Amino acid sequence: MKTVVYGGPYTAVDIPSLGLTAEKGDPVEVAEDVAETLLRQGWQEVKAKKETGK
Repeated sequence: MKTVVYGGPYTAVDIPSLGLTAEKGDPVEVAEDVAETLLRQGWQEVKAKKETGK
């Protein structure tokens, strides 16, 4: 799974094939193959934050 975020011109987009609505700026978790398609369409990948031990 990968986490991606929609950053396009609309406040939200529907993705009927996934049964979800992606709000602009809110991360969504999708399968890797779906993420690759969305990334080609201008979505941004959210990198996992590294935990720091203190």
